[in-house]
Amino acid sequence: MKKSIAIIEIGTNSIKFCIASKTNGIITTKDSVHVTRMGENVHQTGQISSSAMERSLKKIEELYHQARKAGVFEIVAIGTMIFRHAANADIFIQKIKSQCGVTIHVLSGNDEARLSYLAAISSMNGISGYTVVLDTGGGSTELTFGKDQDIYRSMSFDIGAVFLTDNCCVHDPVTHHDIECMVNEINKTIKIQPINRAVNYLIGSCGAITTMAAVKHQIKQYHSNLIHGTRLTRRDVQKQIQLFASKTIHQREQISGIQKGRADIVLAGACIVECVMEKLQCDQILVCDRGLRYGVINRCFAPDNDPFSYLQVQCRCEP
Repeated sequence: MKKSIAIIEIGTNSIKFCIASKTNGIITTKDSVHVTRMGENVHQTGQISSSAMERSLKKIEELYHQARKAGVFEIVAIGTMIFRHAANADIFIQKIKSQCGVTIHVLSGNDEARLSYLAAISSMNGISGYTVVLDTGGGSTELTFGKDQDIYRSMSFDIGAVFLTDNCCVHDPVTHHDIECMVNEINKTIKIQPINRAVNYLIGSCGAITTMAAVKHQIKQYHSNLIHGTRLTRRDVQKQIQLFASKTIHQREQISGIQKGRADIVLAGACIVECVMEKLQCDQILVCDRGLRYGVINRCFAPDNDPFSYLQVQCRCEP
């Protein structure tokens, strides 16, 4: 019997929407990203602004009706860092419940990390050995360490591309001081304990890394299958940082591969990726186009049919 579900992933910068079904295997029939910038200025005010709330409410209601029109009645909504930090997040959650009847499940930082790891590992062929999955969004950055399906360590840091852009990028184009501000904030916030082994694979599962892959391929129209599995060297990342830093936001919008709504934050996202690569001493990163929402999809189709039971699994002791 065919079963279909819809996932609405609500983040600091964008809302991701996915419809998947399962008969013999899992098939994704729709996958889209919508930039609503719900976290604009939230670090300064501690509140989701009325304009950001209105944009996001309108988009979620639209996506809800898309799911219903497609005949999908099981809708799972997940909220990330913005819901953990905004003082008025409960108001937003209540409005979604009232308007659409959908309950938003707010994930902890470690929840995000584990589900992103699950999504990345299950979607990359030929991956084995010690693996780190990086997921950096608009408001937070997650790192998960594991081997195959076993997770040894997961971390979440309250820093993302929207936060860095709002707090450090005060000039257009940015200055050396702006770049220095971002790097200092990243190094101050992202602390990684020493690793006693080489990392076999570093996988990037986020909008920042998929955008950099699109820029590398110089594509005007985003193609998931082309992006997924792309390898970016640390030199690739550094060259893109130099490129983005040399241009105004308007000029960045003209670069092939930069999607609408990402031109202003792409530099901050690239700086986080580069700093993590440096800390982990990784010369390359694999690009994963199957993010957090795909981890939820896998759990929804699991035998226990509980998308969040996975989050109760404790990390294994690292050998």
